[in-house]
This record gives sequence, C-alpha cells and structure tokens, in this order.
Amino acid sequence: PKAGVTWETLLVTRWMSGGRRPLSGLQKQVLSLYRQCLRAAREKPEEAREQMRQVAKAEFRKHQGLARSDVARIEYLIRRGKKQLDRVLDPNVYSLSVSAIPKGAPPPPSSPESSS
Repeated sequence: PKAGVTWETLLVTRWMSGGRRPLSGLQKQVLSLYRQCLRAAREKPEEAREQMRQVAKAEFRKHQGLARSDVARIEYLIRRGKKQLDRVLDPNVYSLSVSAIPKGAPPPPSSPESSS
C-alpha cells in the first residue's frame, strides 16, 4: 500500500465498494470517519493507542452487515461516531471504555415474567 495507508483501510475500502463500483457519498463518509478514528488513536498516549484502535475497529465491524439501503441508520451512526470522535479528540481523554448500554439511556423495559 501507499505510505500512510494501512491494509485495514484498503480492506474497508474494498469491502465498501464491493470491488466493482466507485464509493458512494455515504461510503466515503464512513471511510473518512474510520480514518479519523485511527488518526485520533495515534495522538493519544502510547499505552492507550492499541485499545482505542481496537474499539474503533470493533465499532465499525459491528455494523459491517448493515444494508447499504438503510441510509437513515447509516447517517445516524455517522453522526454518533463523529460525536464520539469529538470526545476522544479532547486532550483530557487518555483512554476509552465501552459499555453495552450508553450512559443516559433509559433502562430496558422489564418483562411481564419478572414482575410476577
């Protein structure tokens, strides 16, 4: 690969394009966000870099199977990713933690079986 381009970026690009067509505008935004996340990780202390890289990689892979036609969901995930990236770019942030339920989310509804 060219200098500064990782194999992961090439694979993401190839996956997103399906190897056939030029990337759509949304695909370019996703790829740009992924690259920004990797760059942000490089700016953090050495002991946190790999963890941040792995979290970014996992988040993008988690949504890899999302249908390209689900534009609203993709746009939402891009906005959410940009907000998370802005938080990571804060010079006072030194590491990440990932939770299954986002802070501030309402608690899951209790099932009728558990209330008996």
